[in-house]
Amino acid sequence: MNEVSIELTMLLWASILYVAQILVAALAADIQNGVAWGLGNRSVIPEVPGWGGRAQRAHVNMAESLLPFACLVLIAYSSGRMGELSALGVQLFLISRLAYALLYIGGVKVLRSLAYFGGLIGMGMIVVQVL
Repeated sequence: MNEVSIELTMLLWASILYVAQILVAALAADIQNGVAWGLGNRSVIPEVPGWGGRAQRAHVNMAESLLPFACLVLIAYSSGRMGELSALGVQLFLISRLAYALLYIGGVKVLRSLAYFGGLIGMGMIVVQVL
C-alpha cells in the first residue's frame, strides 16, 4: 500500500477543519435562533452577534483560503515537485488556519491576523517548492 504524502494528509485535515468550522457556525446560529429555525426553511438568515458571527466569518475566510491551498497541493503532488519546503508549508498552513479560527472566534485581533499571514506564507512555500 502506498503511503499518503504529508501534503495530501494536510489537505485532508484542512478539509476536516473546514467542515468543523461549518458546524460551529451552524451551531452558533441555532443557539441564537432556536433549533426549529435551524431545521426550517430559512428565507432570511439574521446576523449572528458575538462569537457566533465571528465563527461564521472565520468559516467564510477558510472557504476562501481552502481552494487555492488545495490547488497548490494538487499541483505539487501531480507534478512530483513535493519536498521539504512544501511539507513545511502545508503544515504551517494547517496550524495557522486552526489558530486563525480559534483566535477569530475568541475575538483576539492582532494574533488572528498573524495567523492569517502564517497561512499565506505556508501557501507561498508550496509555490516556491513547485517553481
